[in-house]
Amino acid sequence: MATPLRQFNTALYSEHLDDASFLYDQRMAYLRDPEVNWPDLRAWEARREAHVDALVLGGDLAVGVCMKRAAAGDPGDAYAAVCVLCRHNRKDSVFAVLGAVDTANDELVRAVALALCHEAPSAWRDDLAGALQNETRLAPLLGLVMGYRRIPAEDLLRRTLTQDLPVGRSTLAWALGRVGTPASVPALSSVLDGNDEALSEAAAIALMRVKARTPLAVALDAAESRAWAKRVLAIGGNNRVVRVLLNLVRNGQADANAVLALGLLGDLSAVAPLLDLLENDALVEPAATALNVITGARLHSKVFVPDTFDPDEFFGRERAAYEKDGTLPTRHGQPFGNWERRPLRDKQAWRAWLDENKHHFSRELRWRMGKPYGPSALVECLACESSPYAVREATCEELVVRYRLDVPFEIELPVARQLRVLETLEAWAASHSADFAEGQWYFAGELQS
Repeated sequence: MATPLRQFNTALYSEHLDDASFLYDQRMAYLRDPEVNWPDLRAWEARREAHVDALVLGGDLAVGVCMKRAAAGDPGDAYAAVCVLCRHNRKDSVFAVLGAVDTANDELVRAVALALCHEAPSAWRDDLAGALQNETRLAPLLGLVMGYRRIPAEDLLRRTLTQDLPVGRSTLAWALGRVGTPASVPALSSVLDGNDEALSEAAAIALMRVKARTPLAVALDAAESRAWAKRVLAIGGNNRVVRVLLNLVRNGQADANAVLALGLLGDLSAVAPLLDLLENDALVEPAATALNVITGARLHSKVFVPDTFDPDEFFGRERAAYEKDGTLPTRHGQPFGNWERRPLRDKQAWRAWLDENKHHFSRELRWRMGKPYGPSALVECLACESSPYAVREATCEELVVRYRLDVPFEIELPVARQLRVLETLEAWAASHSADFAEGQWYFAGELQS
């Protein structure tokens, strides 16, 4: 029979796990939130760490609580529990969780993978590789870990990628972009232009990271119809890509991916068309984001985002008013919703800023954050606290694809680690400043025509 003290401690550790789980969920929810500056995630991470640390100090009793909830289906529980098990070096327990994890639950898979990315002891590298070799259903989980941790298992990843797996091939391709060499080009090329959007994009970026130019031609041919192609062209394309994307804008065929790609490419010929898109309700936000990316103006405004409602949850009078003329509930006469920061959508305000600052720019160069495009400007974009997730994600890839950055970096690293690595990136950019002409087009460290 459990003693009162044991019961108390068990309840206490369960509460710590609940809190750690909640904080994991909040951090993941805010990760891509345009209202949240990425360094602000550090506060959520620090609070989560306090609860994880308490569970680690709880010894075997806390480990038992974690084991019971690690693979039960809640991503936050799984993340915190696997972190605790890793810190206790409970390899057998962690691999028991891997054996039981529901790989159809994408959020659970990602949570367990991130815990291993952040906490798995380096001595487990061979065991993780062996698990992928023996159980390919874990490809979406272990592929993320192996790429994130830069585990040198290129041959294994390549062989597994070429198998007919139901899930996980895009993650394996992504991982090969982190640990692969030109030897992986044939395997990545074989999955480049299929019907799987995520796989095509991951394979294309991986190919560019290992210096292959072939995906650019494929992406250029697919630019009108495939979203992944536009994202890939933004990372590795040249001035010809700008012309193709501007034609899509002129013909009314552009989507948000094409518009953001123009911002990332940084050619000033895109500025006037982007200004015109500020009058296009469907594309106003990516257009404003693209303008900020090129100019570094950091112009933002507050936009009211109304809450969404399920009419089945309305009370009687609310339901009657809604069914009569679409009237939605209000709070003291004001609609429910939040004011959120968004890139400035006011065309006249943008024109005024551009008129005042146009003398800083030259059409002979490409631009990022108001500076001639180059390693230093890209690192500044990564470090900028208000850079959106999609911009930072692309920028991270651009540094490798265009300038052969050899410092491992991922934008989903914990904030404290990101800040440390960013200092290394700033030093790297400074030391390579003489190697590249600012504002020019590069691929794999070589100047493009």
